[in-house]
Amino acid sequence: MTSFFVKEFQLIEKFFKPLTKNQKAARALADDVAQIGDLVISKDVFVEDVHFLLADGGFRIASKLLRTNLSDLAAAGAIPLCYMLGLSKNAHVDEKFMRDFSRGLESVQNEFGLYLIGGDTVHAEKLVFSITIFGKIKNNKILSRNAAKSGDLIYVSGKIGEAFLGLKVKQRNLPLTPYYLPLLNRHFFPIPRLKLGQDLISKNLSRCAIDVSDGLLADLQHICKASQLKAEIHLETIPLPVTTENPLKLITAGDDYELIFAVNPKNQEKIAKLGSKIGLDLTCIGRFTESNKHKVILYQQNRRIKLTKLGYEH
Repeated sequence: MTSFFVKEFQLIEKFFKPLTKNQKAARALADDVAQIGDLVISKDVFVEDVHFLLADGGFRIASKLLRTNLSDLAAAGAIPLCYMLGLSKNAHVDEKFMRDFSRGLESVQNEFGLYLIGGDTVHAEKLVFSITIFGKIKNNKILSRNAAKSGDLIYVSGKIGEAFLGLKVKQRNLPLTPYYLPLLNRHFFPIPRLKLGQDLISKNLSRCAIDVSDGLLADLQHICKASQLKAEIHLETIPLPVTTENPLKLITAGDDYELIFAVNPKNQEKIAKLGSKIGLDLTCIGRFTESNKHKVILYQQNRRIKLTKLGYEH
């Protein structure tokens, strides 16, 4: 059998989108969630040696697994309800690992107000964890990738690149100083921006958002394609941590789980007030414009930067 590799969105378009039968619930497979009435559903899969290492420990693995699923709900503006869990087990998984894994899930449940309703287990050589998460929206109002408008400003929450630096802390086994420990925590314990997503919808400040999982540029390009617009952003405006790392690496590494969202310019002052109210930096990094090329254009000091990589590819 010949090897077969197709990028994620090509795979979806060619093999799976036809299976939706153009049903509204599938949202054309263009978002990270499905929608049935006011119920929002999302699914993610974590694979050993791809998304985590066994040495990370059960607590950290479970925490990140559930937090990243919650981020999909945040990007829809949804309120968490419950989730289902699928997992594999093998001889490398002992009682301590599963106890720590359960504690990790429980800690996230308690923080964000959701609960487990079912699942399944199998035996496999590699550990695989999968969550199907359920949330709710109000009055059929949802954030979507295809709702940006020409002229909208492009905002991002928090800082981009801290999780990547945290990964480097882990890989290099750096001492957990007051500088390195918060970065490591950003890698293992991303913060789903649920309050931000919910407020953007309830206050009519945005209808378009995505969470940064594959990289700022890659995920912004998903909005460009779904909304059929061009995004022009400026490197010097992107909120980055203080580091000697190449800024292009920081904005393509992914794993940030911050929100990118589109804002009508008339709402800039309201966005500033919202950021102050919820204690979160919300930074304007560019603008959406009309174009027949639906992609991200990056500038530095008003000079266009040639992009060879946008982010992580599945």
